[in-house]
Amino acid sequence: MHARGEDLPDAAEGLGLAAEEIEAARDRLVRLRLLNPDTHTTVDAAAALARSLASSHRALDNLVEQHVMTASLARNYIGLGYVDSSDTRIEFHERKDGATVLQQRIDELAELSRYEVMGMHPPTAWSRENMIDADARSARAISRGVRVRSLNAQSMLTDPGMREHLRARAAIGVEVRAAPVIPARMLIYDRRIAIIQADPGDLSRGAVLIHGHNIVLTLAALYDYCWLLASEPEDVPGSADRTTLTAQQRAVLRLLATGAKDDAIARGLGVSTRTVTRLVGELTTMLGAGSRFQAGVRAARLGWLD
Repeated sequence: MHARGEDLPDAAEGLGLAAEEIEAARDRLVRLRLLNPDTHTTVDAAAALARSLASSHRALDNLVEQHVMTASLARNYIGLGYVDSSDTRIEFHERKDGATVLQQRIDELAELSRYEVMGMHPPTAWSRENMIDADARSARAISRGVRVRSLNAQSMLTDPGMREHLRARAAIGVEVRAAPVIPARMLIYDRRIAIIQADPGDLSRGAVLIHGHNIVLTLAALYDYCWLLASEPEDVPGSADRTTLTAQQRAVLRLLATGAKDDAIARGLGVSTRTVTRLVGELTTMLGAGSRFQAGVRAARLGWLD
């Protein structure tokens, strides 16, 4: 069909296919993304493969959703107060009609948390209502002695309003850090229940609630690792072209320009080598440098060390 420029009816007629054979062929070609179902014309195989690879994660999401729906038939409600480390249970909330239910779940879990709430937030546009609700939940949890942590994308701090919001959260007792890359939107409660965005690239796909001690402990370990590598908000410049560096960042950059190693910089500044390594990684990424020495040189050329 593709080589001859034929559509499906023309090709079927030429091959003398029966009606049921045509229908079966059509369904298979559509599933393989090799046929446009509206025009019955072919799609280039390379383009079809590229689209298939790009959307493969959505196919996995559909499998998860099917599993969730099957589990829901067997168990209509997840008892939040019951923990069984050998039994992982899941809820799926579609955003298009389940946003209210999902928000209710988040409120309930925040109120039921006893010692820790961990939040991981990729770049997103927070409404004022979202900010007020998040601050109120966090304040109530902190008043009960719950540790609340918020790990945010560094790019969010280029917005003065968001930077001020995170300062306000820190003022009520929330521990706030920022990282160059946030792998997923996630909330973890007492290391036993987690809410994860179903599709990292599409907020409208909804969220999955996982209740299972073993698997959530793994997610919490991932969070702890990201937290260790993250920076305090005040250590993150507002932007690459209008940057206000901290004294510590400026000192690290000066020493980088001389070719000093992490352990030497750490001794000179009186901080840990891990802290220096983290700062060097952040500054190198921020400057788009290919090496630590190049980061120091670029910073000097930009006037960051003046």
